[in-house]
Amino acid sequence: ILDASTLGKIEISGKDVVTFLNRVYTNDWSKLDVGKIKYGLILKEDGMVFDDGTTTRLNEDKYLMTTTTGNAALVLDWLEEWLQTEWPELDVSLTSVTDHWAVVTLSGPKSKDVILKLNPEKNNEIENLTFMSYKSIKILGIECRVFRISFTGELSYEINIPWPYATFLWKKLLEVGKDYNITPYGTETMHVLRAEKGFPIIGQDTDGTISPIELGMNSLLSKKDFIGKRSLSRNYESKKYFVGFKTLNPNIIIPEGSQIFKLDR
Repeated sequence: ILDASTLGKIEISGKDVVTFLNRVYTNDWSKLDVGKIKYGLILKEDGMVFDDGTTTRLNEDKYLMTTTTGNAALVLDWLEEWLQTEWPELDVSLTSVTDHWAVVTLSGPKSKDVILKLNPEKNNEIENLTFMSYKSIKILGIECRVFRISFTGELSYEINIPWPYATFLWKKLLEVGKDYNITPYGTETMHVLRAEKGFPIIGQDTDGTISPIELGMNSLLSKKDFIGKRSLSRNYESKKYFVGFKTLNPNIIIPEGSQIFKLDR
């Protein structure tokens, strides 16, 4: 169980949201159904990776964008700048709801069992929740947003609950999860899990000078026009690539920030 409340959350509403998302994300958002979730990558004008996250279609004209924790305010400010100075004709409004919703994430093979034990009368709604989909579900009588999404590579559920009820839900989940040896985990553990899965963390694995091509995320570059696309067409040779290393001895842990170089023997 993880407290993921610090993730940035921006509600986007209006009849031109799809057009807006297609311009700010590198991938195509024309066919996202209501209740579905999609991962997106945001570039700056220079073509370098700025932020990433998921966006969920809550209803016909309302979406929820998540951002990295460190860039929550920066992304909102940046999106507002584009809306107000470049695309004022778009019917789109942005609302920061980062502090409205607390996020409790359950991960692991038994995560679904824990939720079902907590909320047996809603079993069908949880059972029918497919990967990368969302549903508004009452848990313990409280209206929650439940997202079937994972940053660990394991079966995972992100429960968004109005912040005044967060501690209540957290304690209840720990209580019903005792039979499954539930345990809280933090960002260091999350970093290891996502690294094993091959998921990058924008802002930690990137520094504002990394392109999506260097990250190995070419598949997220659509043919449509998006912010940063023109810069990606520049002819330059990059020798940076995002790769994973595994030590021969698993007991050896390489400290973060270590330099890697080749020895001539």
